[in-house]
Amino acid sequence: MDNNTYYQKLLLSRYSDIALGSTILIIIGGVIGVIGNITIIFLYFFRIKEKGERHFIPLLAIVDLLGCLASPPYYILDNEYLYNYPSFIGCRILTFLQICIPGMSGHTLLLISIQRYMLVCKPFGPKMTLFWKRVSFGIVCLVSLVYSFPLLATAGVYEEVIPFMNQTVTTEVCKFFSGISMPMTAYVILLFVFMVVNIVLTVGFYIPVLMRIAVSLRFSSNKYEVNRDSNAYSHGESSQATRTSEIDIGSTGPEKIRSSIKMKDLETNKNATTSTKRVHFESSDQPSEQPITTVTSNNFKTISPKPPFDHTVSSPKSQGDMKGKSKTNQTQRRISIMFFLLIVTYVLSYTPALVFEILFHMLDDFKFVTMTRVETGLWFYMTRLVFLNHIVNPLVYGCFDNKFRQQLYKLFTRKK
Repeated sequence: MDNNTYYQKLLLSRYSDIALGSTILIIIGGVIGVIGNITIIFLYFFRIKEKGERHFIPLLAIVDLLGCLASPPYYILDNEYLYNYPSFIGCRILTFLQICIPGMSGHTLLLISIQRYMLVCKPFGPKMTLFWKRVSFGIVCLVSLVYSFPLLATAGVYEEVIPFMNQTVTTEVCKFFSGISMPMTAYVILLFVFMVVNIVLTVGFYIPVLMRIAVSLRFSSNKYEVNRDSNAYSHGESSQATRTSEIDIGSTGPEKIRSSIKMKDLETNKNATTSTKRVHFESSDQPSEQPITTVTSNNFKTISPKPPFDHTVSSPKSQGDMKGKSKTNQTQRRISIMFFLLIVTYVLSYTPALVFEILFHMLDDFKFVTMTRVETGLWFYMTRLVFLNHIVNPLVYGCFDNKFRQQLYKLFTRKK
């Protein structure tokens, strides 16, 4: 073992426990992600026939499956061989995939945000047809390949000389490019801006969706309260109506109208003046119009509008339609919340990784040897947090998509 290799090992030993913990988590996450995304692809392509607005779910699962296959080798090699990376070609290919695949995943979530915005916030506007869904996903893949392609020419293993323990240690590090130049600085800045714009647009399109969901939930709650009060009012009115029969109007003196006379009061008024005309309430045959009650006495006529609530009983068919519409609205809200959680995971996992990667590749002073143990741990876990974006999808689908849960249950339940 030469002197340089010895000091390389000493450098690696400073964070070996951090690297080991990161490697274990990545392996576990990779296994979960591969199994979960394969399950999603199988169920949505072969078992769930009516996908509705779930077209992008299996496509996103394909991208995330590729991420679960490509990211673990990239991170594990980086953990174990940070200062003496073993393969130039391996570094170049894995770096390219590490930018391209998360980019595809993030841009697909942008498509989902646009789709949900058009569906929820513009219900009477144009919708994405199957053709445009396929075209838009193809554009996403093409764009991701285009801005990642330069890394196939620039990424690789490059030597860096760093001071350590009063020695100059030559390291071999996997990076986007060798040294800082104007073209590569512009490329990294453009890449950063592109990703930030994607995050802002994704969140921007989804905020109105969440606002509409909140309004819908409040409306449903208020509607329930109104229906409950209406039912109570209807019950009280019908009870009172059984005890109310007629209106008495005197023929002489001031006009005196009593709007409701109870049965007990009628008994005391049996000996009233004979010129009084008794006219019974009549109900309208058309529930959409106001029933009119005409009360006559000598030279005038009184018109009484219908009560403030319509007590007609809805038909079983209309009740079924209302229940079906309510169920559809609940499904739409649940799917929207599901995609919201996917977007939140994407933003929270991608943003720190993007910031740390930019710092690592743009700042010459951003070296592990100058970091404290806490800073090194933050770098290890924040830069690998983007991997969570490829793992979390099956868990979210399982919680919010009833069709996915039903098919998953059937898949693992034997018919007796």
